[in-house]
Amino acid sequence: MKRKVLVTCIACAFPAVAVAQAAGQGTMETIVITATKRAQSMQDVPQTVSAFSEKSIKDIGAQDFAGLANSMAGVEIRQEQAGQGGVAIRGISELNMGNLYGGPGSATGMYLDEMPLTSAGRFPGLSPFDMQRVEVLKGPQGTLFGEGSLAGTVRFIANKPKFDRFDAAADVSYSQTQDGGNNHAVNLMGNIPLSSNVAALRLVAYDKVEGGYTDARITDGKTVFGTISDANTEKSTGGRVALRLAPNEDLQISGTLLTNDTRNGLRNRAADGRIGSFSTAENTTDKLDAYNLNVEYALRFADLVANVAHTDRKIVADLDQGGLVGTVNGALGQLNPLATFVLKVPWVSAATGVSGLQNMNAKADTVELRLVSNDKGSLRWTGGGYYKKMNTLYSLEGNTSPAIANASWAAVTGAITKGALSIPDPLKSTSRAEIKQTALFGEVSNDFTKQFQLLFGGRMFKETRNSYSSWSSAFAFLTGGAAPGSATTQKTTSLFNPKITATYKFSQDVMAYGTYSQGFRSGGQNDFLALTPGAPADYNPERLVNNELGLKTTLLNNTLMFNLSGYYMKWKELQQVVAQGIGGMGEAIGNVGDAHSTGLDLETKWMPTKALEINFNASLLRAELDSTVVLGPSAGNLTVPSGTRIPGTAKQSFSIGTTYRTPVFGNLTGFLGGRISSRGDIISTLPDYKHTTPGSTTMDLKLGVESKKWQVYGFVDNATNKNVALREEPSGDIFTGQRSFYTGRPRTVGINLRMGL
Repeated sequence: MKRKVLVTCIACAFPAVAVAQAAGQGTMETIVITATKRAQSMQDVPQTVSAFSEKSIKDIGAQDFAGLANSMAGVEIRQEQAGQGGVAIRGISELNMGNLYGGPGSATGMYLDEMPLTSAGRFPGLSPFDMQRVEVLKGPQGTLFGEGSLAGTVRFIANKPKFDRFDAAADVSYSQTQDGGNNHAVNLMGNIPLSSNVAALRLVAYDKVEGGYTDARITDGKTVFGTISDANTEKSTGGRVALRLAPNEDLQISGTLLTNDTRNGLRNRAADGRIGSFSTAENTTDKLDAYNLNVEYALRFADLVANVAHTDRKIVADLDQGGLVGTVNGALGQLNPLATFVLKVPWVSAATGVSGLQNMNAKADTVELRLVSNDKGSLRWTGGGYYKKMNTLYSLEGNTSPAIANASWAAVTGAITKGALSIPDPLKSTSRAEIKQTALFGEVSNDFTKQFQLLFGGRMFKETRNSYSSWSSAFAFLTGGAAPGSATTQKTTSLFNPKITATYKFSQDVMAYGTYSQGFRSGGQNDFLALTPGAPADYNPERLVNNELGLKTTLLNNTLMFNLSGYYMKWKELQQVVAQGIGGMGEAIGNVGDAHSTGLDLETKWMPTKALEINFNASLLRAELDSTVVLGPSAGNLTVPSGTRIPGTAKQSFSIGTTYRTPVFGNLTGFLGGRISSRGDIISTLPDYKHTTPGSTTMDLKLGVESKKWQVYGFVDNATNKNVALREEPSGDIFTGQRSFYTGRPRTVGINLRMGL
């Protein structure tokens, strides 16, 4: 049955090739990337890179990175809400991705031009509008991109301000989700020359609203108090300002300001019928401001590049903790007589909801200085230094609904301890951390012959982390947790990441390469020790060792691209949640052992005619634990056997897409596009390794008319209205007891209009 659906979908998406042949033979566009810190054709870079040009971004019609990820095999975005989640590449990701305070280290690096935007568990929802290209570098990028690029690196390369002309563009979409809300996206761009060949300004603004498609049942687990329809709304506004100066031929100065403000409703967690149970309503705000200054100066023998960046991210998340209602009410039932009849203080006999108010503020300053040799001669090299300072403030406050007054908690704890302790806070924990990183890095390559090239690289890295945590929790103390207190941790880590790549060109269009490389993800501190007594105070960095062989070819007179790579990666000292507070509130992370990831990536593009382009990408993956993992008491000391799949890794995935253009009347061109994406099943978490989250196959369709200055398209995403399960919530639905999943968007039908000068 699945095969029949696939064939039918392809037939819908692809026009008859025989008719298209009449348009004559076409050639593929050359995509120039800067993945190696120097401009090169993508097909000349000896590593696995997926790159989307501005044209292909528009053809796909993506409004965020998730829309592009569906076009790549072996790359998955795991996102419960806009801004929360991360990118998994070749099965490598943060295993603690759902933890807002999972440490500063990310498994996949993210950049806007030269500006790093990486943060664990938080993936900024950048719009690909007005981007020159998007690059996805697979495999560890520890040499040039350092910490945070364990699995790979995602780079958004924005269009630069133009000196020679005023320019403007608009991209507007409106759509409706089946059994859900309405959606819209408005993107605007203006380019303003300030001085001929010397200065220009480029402005981009956007407003995006994603209507909800899951309903929320508000319940204490026994009684339903109400329902919120289409509860998982997402709203984002923001933009960027870029100033470019060229005082002379050798000097280029660029400044960028980026801002993004996201406001989310409840998470997209639901059981059957796309309705989920929550004890309280949820809301999250996520504010990102970032600034970047980049200076490039052309010396006689190399380019000198200096880059300075500052990011400031503030997140406030008021999240439901419905799994705690029963536990809290059990404790309150015992404490209520003491409070009411003995102490005569107000009390709550039964809570209908429990929530946790989480705050994060992370500020980071980075400086990078590098020299990149020119391309004259057979010897090429890149070398530089890097410095980063990050300050983070995390806090967590919890309470019941209806709320118990702080004075009541203080009275009860004082009475029970006979005055030894008087704790006014139901739950309050705060952590401040300062992280400093320094690194020296370099790569050198030489063409020993016209066919053979050898590259050596390395990065020396040192990180110092200092953290101070304090906690005060009457509830934790009364249920066996820690008394109010504080803890200080300090850790210094030094690492060296080498890289060796050998390249052999059989011809101008056929290249093979082999790579040995390493990457790492920073360690961190556990901030909520009040809720997880006995947990480790900190944890070590993760490390990844990659062995890869690849083949890149451009065939049939530049009409066919065929790229294939195979890899074996050893993942050491995995960071995994090893202890949880009651009801899952508060988590501690530890290093639990090793794993491996091995697989094949295939990427092809074929242009049989000027009118028709066909893309096919596929991935086969096997990512498993190499050692037995014993989780902590909060998971019942569960033993997870070696050979268990890494959470979130599908054994196979593929994507096939097409675009077809043909003249229709006058100067207008007709457009027909389609894409089928498929992903196998996964396990969601190690504690729940015996359950699988089902995979899915979805189809997107697009039809439109184009002119030189405007285009209009109709589109249908998830045309067959598949139920897309992203991952399972292990605790299940608190009201029905059903399995509960974070779900993808149902069928969405809309229209897209683009205009430009």
